[in-house]
Amino acid sequence: MRRPAVFFDRDNTLIIGNDYLGNPNEVKLVAGAAAAVAKCRALGYATVVVSNQSGVARGLFTEDDVRACNARMDQLLLEQNPAAVIDRHEYCPFHPDAKVEAYRQDSFLRKPKPGMILAAADALALDLARSWVVGDAPRDVAAGKAAGCRTILIIDPTLAPSPAALETSSVKPDFTVTTLIEAVELIAKLTHQSGHTVPPPGQTFKTQPNPSPSRSSSSSESSTTHPPADLPATSQTTTSSPKPNPASSLRENPPGSTTIDLSKIEWLMQQILVELKKSHETHHDDFSVSKLLAGIIQVLALAALFLAYFLYRNDANTLHSWILVGIFLQTFTIALLIMSRQK
Repeated sequence: MRRPAVFFDRDNTLIIGNDYLGNPNEVKLVAGAAAAVAKCRALGYATVVVSNQSGVARGLFTEDDVRACNARMDQLLLEQNPAAVIDRHEYCPFHPDAKVEAYRQDSFLRKPKPGMILAAADALALDLARSWVVGDAPRDVAAGKAAGCRTILIIDPTLAPSPAALETSSVKPDFTVTTLIEAVELIAKLTHQSGHTVPPPGQTFKTQPNPSPSRSSSSSESSTTHPPADLPATSQTTTSSPKPNPASSLRENPPGSTTIDLSKIEWLMQQILVELKKSHETHHDDFSVSKLLAGIIQVLALAALFLAYFLYRNDANTLHSWILVGIFLQTFTIALLIMSRQK
């Protein structure tokens, strides 16, 4: 049986940070973060972090820096509570307006799209219908709704809001709270009241100030969204580009149902396109014997043509012979260059 999960945003949800964070020494937990993660696990939820990290695309830090910050957060959580274990990290380094060309793409991984959530669900065999997404920005809510999860928006007056938190969205959260602890207490309350990990279908609960029983699966794009896979946010526990499982391109449905999950298919196509783009952008600047020979033969071809012109331009037969030699050598050069690129 698939287990549910709580998907946490990272910055200004589990750790303090309303800007681009690439230094692990600056990682500081939000008040109650360790207790919140531990409580979710005690309730039977997997705990997953899904985080846009466009600082990589902007050239502010590297993917290694992202992983180092995640590792530092994990360390601080465990120091405060040994049960505060993060099961998986997913992050997206892409942005459609990236300064670093390798990360310039409109990736399906980047929130408000649900790619990171779907990647974690595939990797950990999660039940998204019984899962929650908790974050401080409308894009977290939109991603959670698009993945079929219930959502909680945190508006913490003690933390300076991030630019993402100030964005607007037509997608409304199921619940709005003021602290991370309040969010987890709400999850625990509904879990105990329902006897399930989430309330049964059709059952609603009221909270302040933004109750919403809607379970819309549409995501809302904002002017600063994205990605995905590109190819590939990436997953810290595996690779930086989570690989979708083609066998899971159909979401779980009642027996006999063949409803296609278009969002997963879109995600798969995005990853394929990214891989194709990467293959075309691969540079072949490494040394090879074929390239060395091609360079030498190119020089010989040019030398043959010059000699033919200056020494035998008045002897048509000899001139034609040397020109043929030059053409042969030039053709051989091209063949060697093609061979070097295919290695």
